[in-house]
Amino acid sequence: MDFDGLIEYELDISRTDASPVRVLQDAAGSAKCGVGSTVWDAGIVLAKYVDWQTSEGKLDLSGKTVLELGAGTGIVGITLACLQPKCTVVLSDKEELVPLLERNISLNKAHPNTSAKCVDWTNPEHRENVTAAPPDLILVSDGIWMKDLHAHLAETLAQLAGSNTTVLLAYETRAFDEEAQFMALWSTHFRFHDIKPQEQHPVMQSEDIFLFSGSLKN
Repeated sequence: MDFDGLIEYELDISRTDASPVRVLQDAAGSAKCGVGSTVWDAGIVLAKYVDWQTSEGKLDLSGKTVLELGAGTGIVGITLACLQPKCTVVLSDKEELVPLLERNISLNKAHPNTSAKCVDWTNPEHRENVTAAPPDLILVSDGIWMKDLHAHLAETLAQLAGSNTTVLLAYETRAFDEEAQFMALWSTHFRFHDIKPQEQHPVMQSEDIFLFSGSLKN
């Protein structure tokens, strides 16, 4: 992947001994990887949510495994890896985005606990052996904006999640009817609830961005 023309985005995090999270991105979404290599607002809101939850002592993932689906630049997963270095983080996306994920991992010196791999939701084989065991947490930000991928994402989540897996899903609303259709698909195998504004970062939130927490039905 050619990194020329990409610009750096910085996100401050609450750990006083940690530098800001830095990721390369194609802000215009005009490079070979398209909008997948852009930092989107829903990713920022989700990253700041896990930052806030960590700083408040409400999220401890020590010894746990985290998987980010459709990671793009990796902004959410890398933020979590920097906040909680005792967890294992796997960033995943289509093959053409893996080099960008690896580069952004390197920028943040997140190698000890973070890796990148190809997981294409449309390929059932990619859903096998993504992590050694079902992840404890799955992160998805702005993953439902393409209606054609709704069924593939719902199937991927159902296949990868285990009985103890929590899914954190964030998206910016663009087409309510289509988003409702995804939620109906997701509800086939998952129970979920919205994360209220008062539970989110007090500043880094938006009335157009919705956060949900879900888990497999019994």
